[in-house]
Amino acid sequence: MNTPEDSSPWFVLIAGISGAGKSSVQNVLDDMGFDGIGMLPVSLCRPLIDDALTKEKPARLAVQIDIKTHQDQEKVLQHVAQLRTSGWQVRVIFLDCSTPVLLSRYSETRRPHPVFNPDLDKNLEDTIEREREYLSLLKDTSDFRIDTSNINIHDLKRSLKAFVDSLAIRNEHTLRVNFMSFGFKHGLPRDCDLLMDVRFLPNPYFIQGMRELTGQDATVSEYVLTQAACNEFMDRYTELLNFLLPHYMHEGKAYLNIGIGCTGGKHRSVAIAEALSTRIQAGDYLISVVHRDEHLWHKKKRT
Repeated sequence: MNTPEDSSPWFVLIAGISGAGKSSVQNVLDDMGFDGIGMLPVSLCRPLIDDALTKEKPARLAVQIDIKTHQDQEKVLQHVAQLRTSGWQVRVIFLDCSTPVLLSRYSETRRPHPVFNPDLDKNLEDTIEREREYLSLLKDTSDFRIDTSNINIHDLKRSLKAFVDSLAIRNEHTLRVNFMSFGFKHGLPRDCDLLMDVRFLPNPYFIQGMRELTGQDATVSEYVLTQAACNEFMDRYTELLNFLLPHYMHEGKAYLNIGIGCTGGKHRSVAIAEALSTRIQAGDYLISVVHRDEHLWHKKKRT
């Protein structure tokens, strides 16, 4: 298991929507060799930073900060900026989750929402949306976003391992680029930096003999990739990515998640995600491919 290089002090801030899995992320990073601090009040960030800056051995901190207001968010972003100017490598992980799933989780656990305010919220959904609104800037400026609506702990660990591996080679200026296929009918992924809709291409679902196959099968892949429109799309999108990726690296981004969506997330998006992953120069980037809706492929009602 790779961890960030000892020559650089690392500060990983774990933030996000309550109930989205911040504690689970904290536990995984603890197992990866980070010194973890859970639910730190914003008022204690300053003493923690001052103490960390005086340590002889560079620290690797993974801190979950208790952010409850717009003002808390602004203070945290100020602390992050100061750490960066002090030579620390800072990365922000933001955990998100759909409101229906969060409502279900709170119903199952019967735990109160930590920021519920009867003067502001009529119900739990109001609380969730209010928290989502005041954390919006932190989400938009985060380095790595994870939507836990439809993933299990094993998927979470794999995503975090890829993220931490990308930290370990930052001194070599390498960016982790992950291509994620998905189906629009199963919902938009919340954790993608870029989204591309490939439903403009003919759907293999309607071709005899292809419905039960996937974009990983040669027959489907060849059908999708040999379409004239697909050839032009691949050339143009690859050109765009080759332009964008160095700029993301220059801005310090460690992990880029690119969503490729079709109707069911089984044919077109899968074939194109796999093909795009081979077009990006692996010598300059760490490339990975994930098929979000793979677990649905073998169900009786297939797309």
